[in-house]
Amino acid sequence: MKKIAILLISSALVLSSCSKWLEVEPQGQSTEDKLFSTQKGFKDALTGAYIRIKSDRLYGSNLGWGAVEQMALNWDPLASNVNNVNIALRAGRYSDEGVREILDNIFEENYKVILDVNGILSKIDAKQSVFEKDYYELIKGESLALRALAHFEAMRMFGPVPSNPTSKKWLPYVKEITKDIHEGLDFRSFMQAILADLDAAEVLLAEHDPIRNYTFKELRPEGDKPFLIDPFLSFRDTRLNYFSILALKARVYQWMAAADPQYGAEALKYAKLVIDATTKGQKVVRLGLDADRVAGDYTMSPEHLFAIDMFKMDERMNGIFGEDGSLMRADFGNSSSWFYLGNLFPANERNNDIRFKDMWFNKTKPGETGYVRYMKFMPRSADKINRIPIIRLSEMYLIATEFAIDKQTAEQYYRVFADAKGFPFIAFTAGNWETDRRNKLIREYVREFYAEGKSFLNYKRLNVINLPSSWTNTYYVGSEARYVVPKPLREIDYNK
Repeated sequence: MKKIAILLISSALVLSSCSKWLEVEPQGQSTEDKLFSTQKGFKDALTGAYIRIKSDRLYGSNLGWGAVEQMALNWDPLASNVNNVNIALRAGRYSDEGVREILDNIFEENYKVILDVNGILSKIDAKQSVFEKDYYELIKGESLALRALAHFEAMRMFGPVPSNPTSKKWLPYVKEITKDIHEGLDFRSFMQAILADLDAAEVLLAEHDPIRNYTFKELRPEGDKPFLIDPFLSFRDTRLNYFSILALKARVYQWMAAADPQYGAEALKYAKLVIDATTKGQKVVRLGLDADRVAGDYTMSPEHLFAIDMFKMDERMNGIFGEDGSLMRADFGNSSSWFYLGNLFPANERNNDIRFKDMWFNKTKPGETGYVRYMKFMPRSADKINRIPIIRLSEMYLIATEFAIDKQTAEQYYRVFADAKGFPFIAFTAGNWETDRRNKLIREYVREFYAEGKSFLNYKRLNVINLPSSWTNTYYVGSEARYVVPKPLREIDYNK
């Protein structure tokens, strides 16, 4: 596909399809003008964009525990289900009809998020007078950050292996709603466009985000406690807040460093800003601990920098990960003799590892007893933390470990991470410590972010061909053909 046609008569038409909560009559420009004539209209439009990213096409499945985890071979289809589309996904058969539909949906939904926020950004500067204090900066800043995030996800999935981006024009960076064709950009230009949006978002939120003055807990009242501020400004951990924007910049620079190592220093800089961040003298976020696991908080909510709320999460996750669920890991024996999980969590490391303890159980359903089910998204905590993390603090520690300039500093970050997660810290091998660090981090991304959509993208970023020999050397085989996921074959017309 040489060109991508992204056409829209009115952004209000896209917004109106998100949910029935937004009552917008599809009457072209007049409807759009009406929507963006009040502060409430802008708030509703931004809420619509956040609703869209929760869809199964994006973080509500495909970019979380779904398609992208299948691509990393993190789940196994039942042997009896030989026609499962996931078998084709696992094999990298991207021309398969079912696989093509899944990948096209990811691509198209990302660009619909972009269209949603572009509708806001096309009107907001001319309407500053309708906003109360802080709302203009927050809504514009979050819209810019969402635009950057959606473009970044598109590039990570459909762009090049970042260590070999070439000069090819990969994808368009869409900033305007227009009937014109949006031409693609090369990798470096595209990534700089992401950073430009994130830089602008950072400036806007720096002095106007409530999280600079309140803690996440204060902004998420429990029980019948009243909101400290407007509910729209609360629940900042489910919005692209100031600190999640810093974390996203660390992630973007990490990706760019694969092509140009100088960006590693910027990745480290922003990771440290998040790690060291405080509000009212308290850490903004902390690493999850065994006490959180014991309480049933398996997603480690104290780490959440950006997450999505999920309605009826228990019910949905039981259907996906429970005894009757479809996502499972094939393995031999039981917890003392598992093969794959035994390599992922070696016996000498796993006794106190909070990513392993009470997180994996053999299925008991007839015909599935050779499979293991996963508990991360089946919380037991009394307050039912119904949130799916997209950005967590633990990622910042791994980024800091990766880009620390010397062995001692890298080990300092890695030790803090290891101590929190409950596995024994082992210093990087002295002779070639950078290689040992790389190999350990490849495994940590799988262990830490299982079912969160990180494994395949990290393999791609590092251009992993085989997993480290200390793990499961022949289990996974990467290649450029596997990593460069083809874009939709047809042009995209959002008028239809």
